[in-house]
Amino acid sequence: MDRAGPRRLFTFRSGGWVLTLALAVTIAGTAWNLAPLWRPGRERPRGDGRTAASYGFDLTRALVPEERIVSSGMTADALPALVEPKAISASAATAPDPAGRKKYLVSNDLVVGVVLGGEARAYPLRLLAWHEVVDDSLGGVPLAVTHNPLSYGTAVFDRRVGGETLVFGVSGLVYQSSLLMYDRRPGHRGESLWSQLQARAITGSAAASRAVLTLVPFALCRFEDWIAAHPGTSVIAPVAGEAAKYESDPYASYVNSPALRFPVDPLPSPGPIPLKQPVFASRENGRWSVLPLPVDPSGSRFEAVGPRGATPVPGIVAYWFAWSATHPDG
Repeated sequence: MDRAGPRRLFTFRSGGWVLTLALAVTIAGTAWNLAPLWRPGRERPRGDGRTAASYGFDLTRALVPEERIVSSGMTADALPALVEPKAISASAATAPDPAGRKKYLVSNDLVVGVVLGGEARAYPLRLLAWHEVVDDSLGGVPLAVTHNPLSYGTAVFDRRVGGETLVFGVSGLVYQSSLLMYDRRPGHRGESLWSQLQARAITGSAAASRAVLTLVPFALCRFEDWIAAHPGTSVIAPVAGEAAKYESDPYASYVNSPALRFPVDPLPSPGPIPLKQPVFASRENGRWSVLPLPVDPSGSRFEAVGPRGATPVPGIVAYWFAWSATHPDG
C-alpha cells in the first residue's frame, strides 16, 4: 500500500502549467473569433452545418422527400447572394488591376450572358461560384442569375412571382446535391425553399400554393464570344476588396473527379451519359426535354434557340446526375 497517497499526475511543477496556459489561450482565441456573433444587433448564423432542421425553414409538407434535404456544411448565406450589384464595362472587366493583380476576366472565362430590353450583361462563373445567386435587374426585369458548382446548375429566373418581386438568398441546404434558394422575408416569417433545378418552391407557403419560377433565356459561353455578339455588354463587377478570391476555383478537384460530395438518390442508371456531363433541359407544356452538351462547355458557345434561330429558348443547364435525381419521373 502506498502510504504517501495517490500521486498527482497533473501539477504546475510537473509542467501542468503549460497545458493550463495553452488551454486558456485556446479558449480566449475561440471567444475572440466567436465574439462578433454575440455583438448587439447582429443576427446569429442560421444553421449548424449538420442538421437541416437547425436552419429554421419549415420542412413540413415538403414537395420532395424531406430526408433528401440536407446541410451543405455551411450556414445560410455563408455564400452571400449579390443584390443589385454594380455593373462595369467589358473594357473595365479586362483591364489590368491597379493593385497589380490578374485581370478580373480574360477571354476564355465562362460567363452567363443575358439580353433583355435591349441590354446585354455578362455574369462570370468565377464570381457566381462564390455567391451562387445574383439578384439583379436588366431591361426592367428583376432577375435571379444562379449557378451552383456542385450540380453545375445554371439558370436565370424572373423574380416576379404571384404579384411580388422576391429577393433570393442561399439557404445553406441542398437537395440531391443541388442548390436550394430561399425567399427573404422580414423576421424570416413565411420564407420558402426553392429548388433551382426544379424551378419551383418545395417548402413553405410558396410550395403550398404550387409557385413556380419563370425561366429566362441565357447563353453559356466564353467571354470573348459574348463580347463578339454583344460588344456593348456590361459585366457584373467583383465585390470591392474581394477580387483576389475570384482568381481561385475551390471546385477544380471536384469537377475533374467522378466523386460526389453529397448523397444523391437515385443516381441515373449506367448509360452513354457520364454523371458529370452537362445537359440542357427546356420545359414546354409542363414537360421537360433534355439535350446532352459537350463535356467541356468552354470549347464553344451554347445558347438554345427556336426554329431558324429566331427566339432564344429558356432552360436549365446541369450535370446529368443532378438533373436525373431531381427529376426522377422525367
